[in-house]
Amino acid sequence: MKMKRKFYKLWVLVLVMPMLLLAACSDEESPNETEADTDLTVAAEVDPAPAINPITVPEIRAAQTAWGDGLVAISTAFADGEDYVTIAAGVLEDLYGYGYGPVLFKPTIASDVPFRFDWDGAASYFIGTSAPNTIYEDASGFATNPWTAVSFENDWEFIINGETAIGMGTVVITDGDGDLVTVQKSMAWFRGTDGNLRLQLHHSSVPFA
Repeated sequence: MKMKRKFYKLWVLVLVMPMLLLAACSDEESPNETEADTDLTVAAEVDPAPAINPITVPEIRAAQTAWGDGLVAISTAFADGEDYVTIAAGVLEDLYGYGYGPVLFKPTIASDVPFRFDWDGAASYFIGTSAPNTIYEDASGFATNPWTAVSFENDWEFIINGETAIGMGTVVITDGDGDLVTVQKSMAWFRGTDGNLRLQLHHSSVPFA
């Protein structure tokens, strides 16, 4: 009789133990499932990354045209006795990235201070003694020469990476006598928060003779 009872208890354990183990495993998995569900909910609530608005070649060409028009506008206003200082400030603010941080600007004929990383250095180069902080070598300023036209030649090549772009090519500037001044430039742009292109690099040199 005792032997039968032992077999009976053993049989009950054989039937019950798997169910107890299964229940324990289910309880352990439930928190993980809840945590996963929470992670998915949090991920869904995070704002998506802002869409990239790639720079296009027509935009770059328009920015180059604006630069050339700006140079001629400063020169013309100076010759006509108009407010060329305000025009120059507008060119630097609208076409360069000084409002966002340093700009790598290497003017064509600057030698003692060849690199102009801030707004004051660029303004000095363009309008000379009319700038708030003039660098002694800039004299009257490059933009106050009698420039009448600026042409970005067809040899320009561009590398575009999303909202930044870099280009290199030739620029021909016409003076008041009709003479042509040829310079070679490297320019890099980024898209500002207002959507407009701004120069972050402007390196200019004369062709090697």
